[in-house]
Amino acid sequence: MPSEQQPLTQSVTLNNGTTMPILGLGTWLSEKGEVAKAIEIALENGYRHVDCAAIYNNQEEIGEVFNRLFNQEKKYKREEVYVTSKLWNTFHSKENVREACVKVLKDLKLEYLDLFLIHWPLSWEYTGSGGDYNLEKPELAFPKDENGKLKGGKVPMIETWQAMEKLVEEGLVKSIGVSNCNMQIILDILTYAKIKPVCNQVECHPYLNQNGLIQGQGDIVTVAYSPLGHVHENSPINDERVKQLAQKYNKTPAQILLKWNIQRNVVVIPKSVKEERIIENSKIFDFNLTNEELEELNNLPKVFRFCDPKNFWNINLFD
Repeated sequence: MPSEQQPLTQSVTLNNGTTMPILGLGTWLSEKGEVAKAIEIALENGYRHVDCAAIYNNQEEIGEVFNRLFNQEKKYKREEVYVTSKLWNTFHSKENVREACVKVLKDLKLEYLDLFLIHWPLSWEYTGSGGDYNLEKPELAFPKDENGKLKGGKVPMIETWQAMEKLVEEGLVKSIGVSNCNMQIILDILTYAKIKPVCNQVECHPYLNQNGLIQGQGDIVTVAYSPLGHVHENSPINDERVKQLAQKYNKTPAQILLKWNIQRNVVVIPKSVKEERIIENSKIFDFNLTNEELEELNNLPKVFRFCDPKNFWNINLFD
C-alpha cells in the first residue's frame, strides 16, 4: 500500500458557502490508545474530515496527533482537515457555551473548529464549577438528583443557539449546527437564528432513512452517524438485499450502506480504529448504485433506531 493516498475530495456545500468532505472518520467509542493511530491512518488514506465530541473523552489524544501532524511534522495543513466537535448537555447556558468551546480547542490543540454542534437538544444542570470539566466522571457528565433522575438545566434552545452564534462572530468556529434534532426543533431554531444551522447530525441508515427530515430541512445538510448501524443482529449490514448488492458490485455490505447515503448527498462519518476497515470505508467512489437500487434501500421494511435516549436516559426525544 502506498504511504500516502490522494485526498478524497468529494464534498457538500453548506448553506454558508463553506464545504464539508462527504466522508469523515467518526471517533465515538474509539478508545484512548487507539484513536490517534486511527486518525493518522485515515489521513494517510485520503480522509480530510474528523468528527469529535467532548463526551467521547478522547479529544486530548486526538489533539496530540493533530499537533504532531499539523505543527511538528507539518504533514498536513490545518485548513486541509475539516474538524467537528460538539457541545455537551451540561454547557447549554450562555455563560458556559464559550468555556466549553475553549476547552475543546485546548484539548484538540486547535485555534478554531470548522464546525461546532449542539450534541443533543437537551439541557442538563451545569457541573463545571471550579474548572473541573472532566466528563469521564459520571457525576459531571450525567448529573442526577437523589432519585437517580437526570437534572435538567432549564436552558431554552434560543439561549444556547445565540451563544453558539457568538462563537462564529468571535472566530472560534467557522460553522455551527445541531445533532439529534427532529424537524420541530429545527423549525423552532429557524424562527430566531441569525446564523442558520449548516447541518443536523443524526443516526441514518436504511433502517432509519430519515427521508422526511432530509426533505424538510432544505439546505441544512444531514450528517449520518452510525451509518452502518451497530454491531447488532438488527444491523442493516446483515440485510439480505444489502448483501446481494454487495455481491453484485464486488463490494462489502458496509460499502453499499455508505454509498447509499452519499448518493443522497448525506455526509457519512463511520467509526473504526481498524486499518483495513478505515481503508475499506473509503473505497466507495468507484461505483454507483442505480436509482432503482437507491429507492429499494430507501424502502426496506425494517425500522430500527440503535441510538435512542429512551433506552439509556429514559427520555422520549424522538417519539
